[in-house]
Amino acid sequence: MATVLTEKEWKEILLNSDITNKLDLSIFQALYAFDNCQASASEIGKILGVHYVSLNSEIGRYAKRIAKYYDIGFTIRENQKYKFWDLFFNGWQERYFIWQLKKELINALEKTDLTGKVFFSDEINNQEILIEGVKRTIVVNSYERNPKARELCIKEYGYSCSVCELEFGDIYGELGKGFIHVHHLIPISKLKKSYKIDPIKDLRPVCPNCHAMLHKKNPPLSIEELKNIIRKI
Repeated sequence: MATVLTEKEWKEILLNSDITNKLDLSIFQALYAFDNCQASASEIGKILGVHYVSLNSEIGRYAKRIAKYYDIGFTIRENQKYKFWDLFFNGWQERYFIWQLKKELINALEKTDLTGKVFFSDEINNQEILIEGVKRTIVVNSYERNPKARELCIKEYGYSCSVCELEFGDIYGELGKGFIHVHHLIPISKLKKSYKIDPIKDLRPVCPNCHAMLHKKNPPLSIEELKNIIRKI
């Protein structure tokens, strides 16, 4: 039995909705956005609003669905259990266990236009409604928001954190001036591959600390919920 799927087979798998679901594709798209297409399951979980244990379970289910259609063999662990992730990723232990998309899968994502990457024209006729791909987020530095959407959000709300009201320029002077994260009020996992985004309605500026705390829960806390937590301290 084959232990590595070819690029052609991956293209077939990615386009087969009986095998590949939205979560599977979102995992790949999130990894594709990181440098060298590699990250830990916990990092991917933060992006998608899904616990990393659930991601590991889904990878196992996905591998079993593929095995119904393709003649593949899974790598066996010492305890006689299978390494299902080995079908999709190169993997190694650092501080956390790292997944890296295999070359054949990367090529298939690119050939089927399923990387999640969305390009924007320099000229946008309707600045109030913008299109943004699910692949891009600002939860981690490797991800990038649509700069036009970010610009319009900050133009409306300013550079102060919507939760704690911190403004980096007030503390760090010129070094911190203009620095802020932009938080999406709708969890990334709830979005379709491409969707219409209203920068005023859907985005809020938040500092990195509050941004991380918003994503400590699944689904993420609302801004008002986190404000209430701070008030009680």
